Amino acid sequence: MNSINLIALTLLIGCDPQSEGVGSPPVISGDEVGLSEDTSAGGESALPDLDLTDPLVVSEAFARTRGSLDPDEHVFYYWKGLIYDRKYADPIGEPQSDYGTPLMAFEGFNVARFEPVGNGVFDMVTREVSLYTSLSGEIIDCWNNAVIGAEEPARVPVVHVTNDPVNFQISGADVTEMGEMIVFPMEVILTYESPLPVEDYPEYSASNTYESSELFNFFTTKAALRDPANDSVPAHISWTRVGQYLPWMQVGQLQGHLVYHAQGRKLTNGWDDLLATKYANWLAYQRRQTRRPALLAKLDAIEPGWRDTIASKRKRERAAELAAESDDESDDELLEDLRAKSQKVE
Repeated sequence: MNSINLIALTLLIGCDPQSEGVGSPPVISGDEVGLSEDTSAGGESALPDLDLTDPLVVSEAFARTRGSLDPDEHVFYYWKGLIYDRKYADPIGEPQSDYGTPLMAFEGFNVARFEPVGNGVFDMVTREVSLYTSLSGEIIDCWNNAVIGAEEPARVPVVHVTNDPVNFQISGADVTEMGEMIVFPMEVILTYESPLPVEDYPEYSASNTYESSELFNFFTTKAALRDPANDSVPAHISWTRVGQYLPWMQVGQLQGHLVYHAQGRKLTNGWDDLLATKYANWLAYQRRQTRRPALLAKLDAIEPGWRDTIASKRKRERAAELAAESDDESDDELLEDLRAKSQKVE
C-alpha cells in the first residue's frame, strides 16, 4: 500500500475516542524478548572453528542469525519498544531541561525467508507488521497530536505499519566479536525524495525530502554458529530509529522528530510463538472486521429493515458484534443466530 492510499484510508477510518498513549511504560521481561533463552550449544570442544575472517563464512553466519539457510523456513522476529518526541532547543534561547517521556509504545514482527543466490549472496524476502500501543499496552487506533505540539490539535486516526514487501539482497555483513558473543551491526541511513510533496500534502508531509536512520544489532553466540547442524541460530535484536513525524500524525512541517528504541528476538517456534503475543487478539480482530460487512450485507438482503427493528444504538452495535463473533459457524448459521439474538439484546 503506497503513502497516498494510506492517507486516503485515514480519512475513511474516522477517529473514535479511546486510550491514546497514556499510562505507565511497559515492563519488558527477559522472557518476552528472549533474554533468558540459552543460546549456547553443548559439546563446544567438538565443534569446528568459526573463521570470521572469511567473507563467505561471515555471510552465511549472518544469514543463519537473521534468517535460515533453509529457503523454505519462515523465520519470525518479534520486538517491542518505546517512541519518544525529540525537538531541538533554540540555540540562542533560554536553556531547556527535558529528560524525555515516551509518546507511545509499539511492538511488531517480521517474517522472512532467505533464498541463496550463490557465493555468499542471499535474497531476503520479508514482510512485517508493527502496532502502535498505549504505554499500558493497548493497541490504539486514535491519537491526540496535541502532545507533540500540533498547531491545530486534533484526534487523528492511527495507521499501523504493514510493510509488504521489505525485500533486498544480502552479500556479506559487518561483524564484531565480544567474547563468546557475536554481533552483526547494520546501519540503514536513508535520504531521498519524499513521495508526499509538501505542496500536495501540506498536512501530512514533513518535508520534500524523506530522512531516517535505522540502527540494528543482531546478537548470537559463537557456540551456536559453530554447530553446522544449525541452519538457523537463536538470536536477539536491538533496534533504534530516528525519523520524521509520521504522515498520519498530521502535523505537517512541525519542527522535531521521533526516536524509536526496541528490543526483540528470533522466535524459536515461529508462528506458534507469535500467537502467544497480543497479535493473536489483533489477528482475530482483523478477521472479524473483514467478515462483518459481507455478513451484514447478506442479512440486509434476506431481511430488509431488520436494523430498524432494533430499538437502540446499543442493540445495533451488539447485532454487528454477534455477526462477527464466531469463525466456527457457517454464514447461514450466523445469520440465523443473529436474527434470534438481536431481538434479545437489552
